[in-house]
Amino acid sequence: MARPVKEGLDYFPLDVDFAVNDKTEAIMGEFGPKGVLFMIYLLSAVYQNGYYLQWNKLKQMQLANRIEGVSPELANQIVNRLIAYGTFSEELFNSAKVLTSQRIQETYEDATKRRKSQKPTKYWINVDINKDTSVVNVNINPQSKSNKSKSNKSKVNNYDDDAGVTREQVINDWTNLWGFPNGIARPEIDEWLEEFKPEVIAYAIWVAGEHQIRSNACLKYVRAIVAGWKKRNITTLEQAKKAAANHDDRIKSERKPSGYSKPHRKEIMPKWAQSDASQADSKSNSSDDQQDDMSDEAFLAFMNSQEEAK
Repeated sequence: MARPVKEGLDYFPLDVDFAVNDKTEAIMGEFGPKGVLFMIYLLSAVYQNGYYLQWNKLKQMQLANRIEGVSPELANQIVNRLIAYGTFSEELFNSAKVLTSQRIQETYEDATKRRKSQKPTKYWINVDINKDTSVVNVNINPQSKSNKSKSNKSKVNNYDDDAGVTREQVINDWTNLWGFPNGIARPEIDEWLEEFKPEVIAYAIWVAGEHQIRSNACLKYVRAIVAGWKKRNITTLEQAKKAAANHDDRIKSERKPSGYSKPHRKEIMPKWAQSDASQADSKSNSSDDQQDDMSDEAFLAFMNSQEEAK
């Protein structure tokens, strides 16, 4: 079997004047040190992927979750500022929600020139060096356009349900949100991947990220979601999204006040997952895994208190 082609970089150069250049100082002035740290994490995510990053809800939640004090909304504000400052191509972002630039692509091309692979074309910015112009021409291939239209079809989420989701991507999604899965989480993830397609498990992880679940509760939360899907014989991504949409509709209807009754508190754990939370938690406990130290009742109380604190 041929060795898979490596896409991203192991490291990227950071200019020695990074801390004092105009863009960094502008971000520092508006958002403080956490804004600059977010810039570095964002660039790392771009180069880890290769030379571009699809900016969607999942990436927004992943990066915001890494820095204390950075909310998903703040993450979007910083990204918009960087686009306005020219760090990323405005045209590509507006057309395909992609973060990249000529500078980033030149760095990537220089770092990968010894690799035996074809020159990339997806979201590649071609510079016209003809004598009469030096305009940057953005060349978006048809695949990128179809992906954009596909993502707009679903109102449930912005998760890219491309058919190319792999087991490795599932582990990467988990790692980006909560760190590399430990000795308890990894075997369970492998079990889920034996029963469900990778895109279904990736979506369960996305749901947890959407609710800003922390690392000390992520395993139990995703476990309960998967157990609920298993009980209801949900096997496809379309079915999982429909279940999530139905759950959201129920929550919206319950939030509507009637007369002088007390409004319902926002529910964190999906109803279709609660019934199996106890069974799903029957696996062995470990002192080094905080989320499994709690009973189901304590877990739900913890999740509700987290939601109220937001």
